[in-house]
Amino acid sequence: MEFTEALSIVRSVIPESESGSYDGIFVKKLEASNTLDEGRTTNQTHIAVTGEQMNMFPYLMADGYFNCSYEDRDDGLKKYFVTQIPFVLHKSNVDMLAGGEPVQIAFLGEDKVAAKASIMRSRRKDQTDQVQLSLTTADDASFIVFRKMLHAGDYLVLLKKRELFEYDCFGIRGSSSASESLAQLNNKFFKENTNTKVNVAELTTSAAGKTGGVGSNILFYGVPGSGKSFAINRICSDENYMQRVVFHPDYSYSDFVGQITPWLNPEKDNKLEYRFTPGPFTRIMQKAVHDPDNMYYLVIEEINRGNAPAIFGEIFQLLDRKDGDKFPGQAGESEYGISNYDIAREVYDGDLMHPVRIPSNLTILATMNTSDQNVFTLDTAFQRRWDMRHIPNDFNNRHAVDLIVDSEISWGTFATVVNEIVIENSYDMGNSGDKRLGAYFAKTAELSRKKFPEKVLKYLWDDTFKMDKQVVFDKRMTSLEKVLDAYAAALGDPLKDVLKGDVYQKMHDTMGKQGESAAENDGSESD
Repeated sequence: MEFTEALSIVRSVIPESESGSYDGIFVKKLEASNTLDEGRTTNQTHIAVTGEQMNMFPYLMADGYFNCSYEDRDDGLKKYFVTQIPFVLHKSNVDMLAGGEPVQIAFLGEDKVAAKASIMRSRRKDQTDQVQLSLTTADDASFIVFRKMLHAGDYLVLLKKRELFEYDCFGIRGSSSASESLAQLNNKFFKENTNTKVNVAELTTSAAGKTGGVGSNILFYGVPGSGKSFAINRICSDENYMQRVVFHPDYSYSDFVGQITPWLNPEKDNKLEYRFTPGPFTRIMQKAVHDPDNMYYLVIEEINRGNAPAIFGEIFQLLDRKDGDKFPGQAGESEYGISNYDIAREVYDGDLMHPVRIPSNLTILATMNTSDQNVFTLDTAFQRRWDMRHIPNDFNNRHAVDLIVDSEISWGTFATVVNEIVIENSYDMGNSGDKRLGAYFAKTAELSRKKFPEKVLKYLWDDTFKMDKQVVFDKRMTSLEKVLDAYAAALGDPLKDVLKGDVYQKMHDTMGKQGESAAENDGSESD
C-alpha cells in the first residue's frame, strides 16, 4: 500500500486529519502492555516501536551504548538520551474518548493543544533495537492523561506534519467501525516519497501554541480564577529563565526598567556614587541577549492594575516585533530600537550607543482580570501590540464535582448557576458579566465551612451583586455580617439558609439531573 492510499484511509476515519499536511503515518493497535491500565501483568509503561516505524521519530544515540558489543554497553548512558516530541492532541478526539467525563487536559479555549511525549532508542539482547515511546517519568502530564484513556485493542494514530517536528495524535476505540479500516495500517511504515527534512527555524516555535524560538507579547485575559496564571505556567515555569512582576497603582517605570540609586563604593573609601540599578525588564533583557540559544520570559501579572503605558514608557516602542516574512531570520526582535544609555550599558556590555531592542528570544506574557475595579484601562495602541488570548471559564474539570463542605451542592453547580444569573441580570446590575466566578476561583480547601463564605459569598456580596443583593441572597440577608453568621450557624445545608429559595432549588435540581445522567451512563456501559 502506498502512502497516499494509507493517508486516505486515515482521513476517512479521523475527520480532524483533513486540515493537516503530513509525510509520515504511524498506526499501532495497543496491547495490554502498551497501556497504563490498572491490573497489568507487566511493569512496562512505554509503547514499543520496532522496525521501519522507528524512522517516524528522531532519537539520540550514544557511542558507549550503541557502538559497542551488547555486553560492553554503558546502561547509565541511556537515560541521558531521551528526546521529547510535541504530540498535538485534538479536543474533539479527546472528548470522544472521554465520553462526557471530565478530563484533566487544559485546552484553554483552543481546539488543540500540544503535549510533550518522550522517546528513547533502546538495545535488546539478541533482538533488534526498539524505540520506547512515552516514558511516563518524562512525559507531560496531559499526555499521560491521554494515554490513560486508551485501552487494549484501541488504536494510537500519529501523523507527522510535513517537514515539521510535530505530530498530530489521535486515539481510536477498537470497538468502533473505524478500527476495521485502521487494521490495514497496523504496524506498517508509511512515508511520503519526498524530502521530509524538518525546518529547524520553525521547530522552536512549537505548533503547540507555546512560545518557543520566536519571541512575542501575549496577554491572557478572563474572569478571576479561570486559569490565566496556569496558562502561563504551561509555557514557562523555570525561574532560571524568567522574571515575574506584579503591576499595581504605585508601580512605576523606575521599578520596572531601573533607576539611579546612591551607592557607597568600598574601593574608594565608601565614596558616595550614583549608579543605575536595573529593574526586572532590564535584567531579563540582559540574560536573553547573552544567551540567544534559550527562550526567556518576562511575566507581568495584573497588567491593568498599574498604569501600563506609563510603566513601559519608551519601552512601549519595543513591543512592535519583526515579522518573519518581512525580516527573514529576525522574527521576534523589536522592529524599532530606542536610545537608552542606562539599559544599553547593562545589556550590551557598556556600549551606551547600542540601540536597545527586545531580542527574538524574549517573550513577554501578561495576565488581566476583566472584572477588576479601580484599574487602569489599556488603550488600543497598547493592546494592538499584544496577542490577546481569552481564557474560557471551563468547568469541565475534576474540581467542579467537589462538594461544598456540609452541602449537597458541588462547586461546579454552584458557580455555574450563579454565573447564569450574572449573565441574565448583567444589564440591570451595571453590565457585570465579567463578575462571574472562575472555574478555579475557590480551591478545594476553600470549600470548607469556614473559608467558603469569606472567599466566595463575600465576593458575590461586595462585587458581583453589589447593585442588587437579593438577586441571589435571601431577603433576610441585609448585611454581609448576617450572611456570614447565618452560614456559620446553619444546622443543615448552609447554602439553603443564605441563598434565595429559587436559586438554591435550581442548584439542587441541577445536581439531581447530573446524578440521573450519571446513572443512565452507568447502565448503558454495563449492558
